[in-house]
Amino acid sequence: MNTAKTPHVVDLAFWTRQWDRLTDNALSALFQIVAILAAYFILRWLLNRVSDGILGGFLAREQRLGLSEERAGRLQTLRGLSRSILGYVLFFVFGVLLFKAVGFDIMPFITTAGVIGLAIGFGAQKLVKDVISGFFIILDNVFVIGDTVAIGAVTGQVIEMGMRVTKIQDATGRLYILSNGDIATVTNLSRNPVEDFIEVAVAPATSLDHVIAIIDQTGKDLFAHTGVHHLKAPPHVLGITAFTALSVTLRVGVTSDPRGLPAEQMRVRAAVREALLAKEIVIA
Repeated sequence: MNTAKTPHVVDLAFWTRQWDRLTDNALSALFQIVAILAAYFILRWLLNRVSDGILGGFLAREQRLGLSEERAGRLQTLRGLSRSILGYVLFFVFGVLLFKAVGFDIMPFITTAGVIGLAIGFGAQKLVKDVISGFFIILDNVFVIGDTVAIGAVTGQVIEMGMRVTKIQDATGRLYILSNGDIATVTNLSRNPVEDFIEVAVAPATSLDHVIAIIDQTGKDLFAHTGVHHLKAPPHVLGITAFTALSVTLRVGVTSDPRGLPAEQMRVRAAVREALLAKEIVIA
């Protein structure tokens, strides 16, 4: 006959031992979680500093050698991309460690990862498409941070690029966040100067040769100005676009950096007006 006493539910010593064991396990798990989180943030900060330091060194060296805007944009893009990749990798690794710290057995998860990955793949096709598209946008140098692009109905400057999304800010300050997988046709307005125009209407009796000479000279003066401007060529008259009994309309070509085109059109328009009025040309 077994004479050992079975702990009774009212036995204070029994419950004390159970509480101590539970507390020890909870404290151990808590310390592990805190240590893992601290290591995650510290390691992520260190890796970001190393990545920024390496790319910053390249950027500083290229600036001393006369860095082009395109190459600077690519380095800025790679900086953002490296941060994004490091963040995803660290999140996955430390996520697994956290599961182990709280007592979750990850072995069944690992052994069934193929099936789970297949199921997740069907549900996360859009995410995978975004990441792959982001990679090829960088690889093919479609655009970089700082470029002005037109994607669908959105036109603006690329301010941030990641593996999943691209952020574009338009001239009014609106921020558009586009999934990389949704980016199809891209018009990069920063790789080459763009040409647009303004129109000037004068009285029909005015000597057009005289007016054209005034406008062309004004364009040359603006282009030769030593101040900050985005003009890539002197504005000049392209020809007559319309005429009526009341006016003759001349088209003036303006070639500029795309980011400064609206401002340059307004500057050219104001300068032409002042030049014509100074010569007492009647503006219709």
